[in-house]
Amino acid sequence: MHCRFALGSGRVRAFGLAASIGLACSLAQPPQPPASPPTAEVTTRDAPVTFKTKVNLVSVPVVARDAQGHTVGNLEREDFQLSDSGKPQIVSRFSVEKLGAPAPAPPLGTGAPPALPVTAVAPAPPPAMPDRFVAYFFDDVNMQFTDFAPVRDAVNRHLASLRPNERAGVYTSSGQISLDFTDDRDRLRQTLLAIRPQNKIVQSAIDCPILSVYLANMILNKNDPAAVVDAKAEVVTCTGEQLSDDEADRRVRAAARRVIYLADRNIQYALTAFDALVRKLSMMAGQRTIVLISSGFQVLDERREDETNVFERAVRANVVVNALDARALYAVNPVGEASERVINGHGTFLDPMGTAVTVLSTLTDKPRFAQEAALTDREVMAEAAAATGGRFFESRNDLDEGIARLSAAPEYIYVLGFVPENLKLDGKYHTLKVALRNGKGITLEARRGYYAPRYSADPAERAKEEIEEAVFSRGETHDIPVVMQTQFFKTGDYDATLSVSAKVDVRQLSFRKEDGRNRNDLTVVAGLFDRNGNYVTGTQKVVELRLRDETLQNRLGSGIVVRTTFNVAPGEYLIRLVVRDAEGQLMAAQSGLVEIP
Repeated sequence: MHCRFALGSGRVRAFGLAASIGLACSLAQPPQPPASPPTAEVTTRDAPVTFKTKVNLVSVPVVARDAQGHTVGNLEREDFQLSDSGKPQIVSRFSVEKLGAPAPAPPLGTGAPPALPVTAVAPAPPPAMPDRFVAYFFDDVNMQFTDFAPVRDAVNRHLASLRPNERAGVYTSSGQISLDFTDDRDRLRQTLLAIRPQNKIVQSAIDCPILSVYLANMILNKNDPAAVVDAKAEVVTCTGEQLSDDEADRRVRAAARRVIYLADRNIQYALTAFDALVRKLSMMAGQRTIVLISSGFQVLDERREDETNVFERAVRANVVVNALDARALYAVNPVGEASERVINGHGTFLDPMGTAVTVLSTLTDKPRFAQEAALTDREVMAEAAAATGGRFFESRNDLDEGIARLSAAPEYIYVLGFVPENLKLDGKYHTLKVALRNGKGITLEARRGYYAPRYSADPAERAKEEIEEAVFSRGETHDIPVVMQTQFFKTGDYDATLSVSAKVDVRQLSFRKEDGRNRNDLTVVAGLFDRNGNYVTGTQKVVELRLRDETLQNRLGSGIVVRTTFNVAPGEYLIRLVVRDAEGQLMAAQSGLVEIP
């Protein structure tokens, strides 16, 4: 048998991490070496751990609630109706995730130990590892302090109820303050107290005119006549000057451009930070929830695709987004906000001949615009929750109750999957609608739509996606007979070598005949997570099987062993092992716990 190894980069390099990786590849019953074989029967190589996510199967998470707000967990595939842009779809995949119950602690692997000078893992009960992660995402670039302080204090109070198997993290849309997942309540509280609103669109009394993002968008991008007239009337009022209509229009549009520029920058900050958090959560092995806390903001048309792509990534990573409107019980002031200037109802402009002309502004437009702006600002939060099967808490002052509800996992989530028929690879948005055939008294929270891909993912990309999802989950899959064993030996007071062995019974696999050999490729991925569930490092190996008939039938014994070693510090670790074959496209995924004193 021939074995090769090389250090891979991939995910390990991408996250600035390094591992000392060794390799042992052996047959359980060593065969007699053939006489000068032209091709090795088993060749193992390291491969970069890189993945790309493409839309193929569209996943639609759904939460069903009864009239009292309790989740319903007894629905079947046949109860749901799903349509894509008005066209009925066949639900090809259906699962029910019961998120309320904690995941059982995975056992340590068993099997024959590798021939190394190791210290066996003690038979004591494995350490309790986290199985749920809650990220509190404060949209500090779109919040005022009056909105921020009460909800921050509500989160602070809720931290006292953090369970032993839960980890919490604090993140901001500005990126200036963050704390990765931890169970250290003191650090969480200190981080909360350090957050300050970073909204750059705050306008002072000397600004002329004062425009909301919604109103600026109506003027600049929608060219709404009523919005333009109201803004021009305010310019005349706040300057006290007689301005030509052109000059008033110029000042209004200049102010609108400034507001839109700042708003677009805030949107980019928020979406970029949120996307980074989704990517981080996708690498946490357990249930994943984001509590989005914002005063709301308007997503401009040119950012809609970016917004949907972030939600798409969250759905693919099984991240549930719950949202809270930090404005609490929000009422629109019919004469505008307290900080706004009240228009006196008219403006006097100079026509091209220099004659003063008084133009009446429609006072009823101001509260209408304020109401429309408030509804528009909430849409991003409602969409984030609906897209991922989450909840939206709004228009209520009991923030403690809101944080408690949004921090808790829904007991049941249905995941409907379908492959769009005759899907055009044009990047266009598709609306989704989920209904129940007999859903009296039941309301659904479901994804609202998705963007079509611009090109199709090939089988290799789909395989990478399946492996990645398996590594960063807690699910157990046993399509391939695999036995995992973890052992370690101390190399110093602060250093240890952790060995992860995978014994694969390849006789249960499908093979393709090629050049007189039985061909298949195994991808073996080992991922290492710390006691807080944070991804530490990982490696991917590809085992190329080119077996003779005699070897396959008589010489494999109980299988082959692929071993990876990591240099680690003492501590508690979760190991995820995933094995996938190329021919049968079967998979094994399992977890192991180890504590190195």
